[in-house]
Amino acid sequence: MKKKKVMVFMLSFFCLAGVVHAAGLHGDYKGAPIVKVLFGGKELQAEDVPATIQDGRTVVPLYLLKQAGASVTWDAEKYTVDLAFPQVKEDNAMKDFAATIPSLNEKAKEYQGKNVQLIYNEYGAYLKVDLEMSNDSSADKDHTIALSDFLVNSPVDSMIVSIIHNNSVTNFVTVKRSNAEEYSKSSKDNLAEYHFMKTWNSQRVDNTTDVSVPNKPQPTPTPLPVSNSAITGPRCHEIAVLYTEQINNEVNQYNANLSNHSGDLTGYVDKLKENMKKALKEFNCPVD
Repeated sequence: MKKKKVMVFMLSFFCLAGVVHAAGLHGDYKGAPIVKVLFGGKELQAEDVPATIQDGRTVVPLYLLKQAGASVTWDAEKYTVDLAFPQVKEDNAMKDFAATIPSLNEKAKEYQGKNVQLIYNEYGAYLKVDLEMSNDSSADKDHTIALSDFLVNSPVDSMIVSIIHNNSVTNFVTVKRSNAEEYSKSSKDNLAEYHFMKTWNSQRVDNTTDVSVPNKPQPTPTPLPVSNSAITGPRCHEIAVLYTEQINNEVNQYNANLSNHSGDLTGYVDKLKENMKKALKEFNCPVD
């Protein structure tokens, strides 16, 4: 009889051990086992309060649903929450494209990119990718252009590129598929790049930045001053504008302590000016 009791005790011990192991698989939060929540195969990122199991039920904080595209409205007076979920119809083209995300992640590494994601919201779907800023603004431009090729012939209308510097996001660049496809069919020379880059919507990250809706109309940025050089002809003028804006942008970045060339700003600007003169001479433009 004693032997039977011991066996029952041992079985109970192992069952309890199994429960404890399962509960602590992702850690605990205030004594409740944490649950990872996935949306479309992607893990939703828990912030202060994670999803947990309580009283045999999985409890998911509403802020996690917002990451899945849900609209959450809190009424403090009535203590009610109004939820609205996007009506997304995922056709075969979108499913096929979603299956290519892992390969796009591998390809993105060639251009300092990572974390390619297909994100859904109430307006449909869009691509998101992180880009590690280098010490060469020209290379960063080339990498952004290369990553925008992911949009070509895709079923999504836009892509957000998160520019990362020192482990923090400094800018968001939104690229439209129609513009990426137009550039892919162009000669891809400096002027084609210039026209393509002019279609990008760049946002500096601050407390008011909202890029949850990439199709949201953005205010038109104030144009930078153009050189007063006596350059005539539309092609000559475009070359001058292209390089002048690059120079002004670098100076603005320097003034905002975001320049990658703060150690030798003058030398870098002089190099841009020299490149502009060479480009102008190639098209027989007057150079002062």
